[in-house]
Amino acid sequence: MSSARERLTRLLSLVPYLDAHPGADLEETADYFGIDSDTLIDDLELLFVTGRPGHMPDDLIDASWEGGQIFISNAEEVSVPVRLSAEEAGVLVLALDMLSSLPGLDSEAVSTAADKLRVAAGENLRTAVDVSPIDADPKLLAALKEAIETESALRINYYVASRDELTTRTIAPTNLVPGADWYVDAWCYSAGAPRRFALGAIRSWERTEHPPLAVNESTPETREVTLGFSARGAWLADELDVSTREYAETGDTSVRIRMVVHSVDWLSRFLLCHADAITEIDDAEAVRVALDRLG
Repeated sequence: MSSARERLTRLLSLVPYLDAHPGADLEETADYFGIDSDTLIDDLELLFVTGRPGHMPDDLIDASWEGGQIFISNAEEVSVPVRLSAEEAGVLVLALDMLSSLPGLDSEAVSTAADKLRVAAGENLRTAVDVSPIDADPKLLAALKEAIETESALRINYYVASRDELTTRTIAPTNLVPGADWYVDAWCYSAGAPRRFALGAIRSWERTEHPPLAVNESTPETREVTLGFSARGAWLADELDVSTREYAETGDTSVRIRMVVHSVDWLSRFLLCHADAITEIDDAEAVRVALDRLG
């Protein structure tokens, strides 16, 4: 079953498609959108309560599909594709520029996509957008990219502001993440668990011959767990490396996932940080460790 977000995205594309193809075949339209005919009919029925504010009969979209051909009317205000605002277009262009800095990506393809977005946004991009690239040491970025691509390890001096302490750690970087700062996800040998490090807090670094831990390599605490997230916390599933994902049949965005974790300590801390969003977990040990931390 589609999530509410997926359904809304589909509906925003469905109306202009049907407006441009009056009498479209029901089965062919369903195939075009990658759904079955029953799901398409559910979408068409939803259009009857969709339209301009006021909710009078002439404010709502009308749709019919008798005989297997689809016709819609009174859909002029939503029958054109959604246009990006200047802010949305600018942020997407900036995001593509940052993506070109990540390892393992076709930088030429990313650049081409950014150019097409600039053209598609047209005059909208003439408005100034209040965003700016994230500064990061280019030498450090290059060293981390190389470590990720070659699956090698680095020894770093990392400043922990909460303790005003400079620590030395050996890490196996796995992924670069842009945000308010650049971050690197890595296996930390010092902690024996995955960690995320802010590049701005890395004071120095050097290549080390310490054998790196492969992303799929097991540790004594490696296990696969099931986690359930409420609709309010469903965004967390997009932040995790999940193996399976299952949305609830209620139509909201609540979701259940399966994922591999390498540390009970990490999982227990995750539970404590997001307890209000987690509806299900099948790891009793992690729950016990989390409760012990509270005690």
